[in-house]
Amino acid sequence: MMAESQGTGVARGNLVRHHYVCHALPERRRPLTSGHRTSSSRPIRSRAHTRAGFRGRLRLSCGVAGLAALLAVGGMAALPVSAQQTPYEVTLTGVEDTSLRDLLQGTATLFRLNEQPPPSPIGLRRRADADRERLLTALRSVGFYDGKVEIVVDTTVEPAKVNVAVETGPAYTFDRITVAGAGGVALEGAPITAADLGILVGETALAAKVVDAESRATNRLSERGFAFAHIAERKAVVDHETRTMDVTYIIDPGPLTRYGDVTVQGLDQVTEQLVRNRVPWKPGEEYRPEAIEEARSSISGLGTFSSVRVGLDREPGPDGVTPVTITVAERPRRAIGAGFSYSTEDGFGTNVYWLHRNLFGGAEQLRVSATLARIGENDPTDIEARLNTNFRKPDFLTLNQSLILDATLLRERPDAYDRDAIVLSALLERKLTDGLTVSGGVSLEQSSVTDNLGGTIDSTLFGVPLHVSYDGTNDLLNPTRGFRTDLLVTPYKQIGGEGSIFSIARLTNSAYYDFAGDGRFVAAGRFSLGSVFGSSTAAIPADKRFYAGGGGSIRGYGYQDVGPLDSEGEPTGGRSLIEVGAEMRVKVTDTIGIVPFIDGGNVYDSPTLDFSEELRWGAGIGARYYTAFGPLRVDVAVPLNKRPTDSSWQLYISIGQAF
Repeated sequence: MMAESQGTGVARGNLVRHHYVCHALPERRRPLTSGHRTSSSRPIRSRAHTRAGFRGRLRLSCGVAGLAALLAVGGMAALPVSAQQTPYEVTLTGVEDTSLRDLLQGTATLFRLNEQPPPSPIGLRRRADADRERLLTALRSVGFYDGKVEIVVDTTVEPAKVNVAVETGPAYTFDRITVAGAGGVALEGAPITAADLGILVGETALAAKVVDAESRATNRLSERGFAFAHIAERKAVVDHETRTMDVTYIIDPGPLTRYGDVTVQGLDQVTEQLVRNRVPWKPGEEYRPEAIEEARSSISGLGTFSSVRVGLDREPGPDGVTPVTITVAERPRRAIGAGFSYSTEDGFGTNVYWLHRNLFGGAEQLRVSATLARIGENDPTDIEARLNTNFRKPDFLTLNQSLILDATLLRERPDAYDRDAIVLSALLERKLTDGLTVSGGVSLEQSSVTDNLGGTIDSTLFGVPLHVSYDGTNDLLNPTRGFRTDLLVTPYKQIGGEGSIFSIARLTNSAYYDFAGDGRFVAAGRFSLGSVFGSSTAAIPADKRFYAGGGGSIRGYGYQDVGPLDSEGEPTGGRSLIEVGAEMRVKVTDTIGIVPFIDGGNVYDSPTLDFSEELRWGAGIGARYYTAFGPLRVDVAVPLNKRPTDSSWQLYISIGQAF
């Protein structure tokens, strides 16, 4: 590298103008090899000679870590001092691309420490001098190997003027990308191509691409069973005549890895066999990286551990048979929690629960919860209550199958009906794949239901709930990508009352799309269909009919207010349902978001959608406060085609997204 320092010297008191010029390569050089090619092996290097015999050495860093180290050293070199004697203004010219400007300004201490001026003109000159190589390194990291940097420091004015002029030159591109085995030994399996490494021949030779390709290469071999593959050498050759870069990765694959003995560490109250049962491989099987993640995910899914780590020993064992260590940390066995909700239609609601995560040592969960609803906005006799006990035993009879026992005592007082009931159920739930779950069982319900359509009916209901769900989203309470599908079908036999036989089916789909990839602009949509078939509306208990409206249904309308109404304006429910919804979730900050939304739907008396009445639409805007346990939600909505019985607006407050 050629650097020139020119002082105009100085018969103007202590006012001095300094001029610095730095080139990425000398303008005239003698090639080291034919073709003017230079080669290197971590980091990338280039050599050149001047006519005068000056020998510069240009270090072409190919790693983002190297650039970060320069930044750190630069920060140390220009630490602020107590005396701030030489304030200055700095400009960057010759660079129009915004991302490149940000990179250069974030690299040079002249920009980063502009608010901390050096104590003297000498300090300013030193700062400028130190920035020259940093800027050239930054240019090379994004493919500009012929870049030039000229820094002019003018201390004849106050504040001093500093101009950083950059000539990027043409961007170098990737030419040949080669992956080879160490010692000339061929790698097993199909050749690893440039595309496999995330590099396209002809694209700009970015240092980050060169570094990232290393992990991609070793990951390819890891997928073939070589868990200890590593880069033995990386060679990069820059051709300044063709302005291209060739990169060669020499890989030592290590031995073909097989699973050895499994050790479990960190257990306290949980039985070790429960953890071992969730290991998806047998000793001696060939290593698969996805199996390691499958084991970690399966063990975490028990809900008993706060952290789970699964990994091979650091060094391969004899003949590649390598022990595996599972390290867990158990969560507190007991927990308590609470939640709340509010709507202008139904007032306040609250719930509390007590949870035991490991009742008998096999990650059995016992949860007892109590809920109160419709507080404050209604007659005290209309307050609703619910007491629930739920027991879940994982790996019941076989792996990934749970036994779920549930008992509920409830008192419901919505506008449509009054219901007092005891509900018991026993289900088997089986996880078929990572996102697909099925369940089935029996339920028994003793209830007394009163409504305007059928009067008071005391009956016993025997049901067979069948459930299929798929969750391909990335988060339970705040999904930003993926989709969910949920299908529930329950045949019922009524003993007493009308003695009717009927079935309820409901399908719900929701999808989420993250426009920016960072969760700040997320579009969400929901679609739900339902049908009750087998009996007339009057013969079906009121609590088993469909209703719509409310914070989790069609916002802008009161709870259960959408659908058929009786002569007193009270909802009677129906046998078919449709709901749609869409919202745009926009994060203003990391913790605050706004959500414009629109919902629509209706309920019909027939078992199929007859659209005898138009869909009811509601729209509004919401606020979200994002916490570690999920977003706090506040929504305000208005009905767009309200009926005389509908309120003009609704307010909803709850925890979690609307869907």
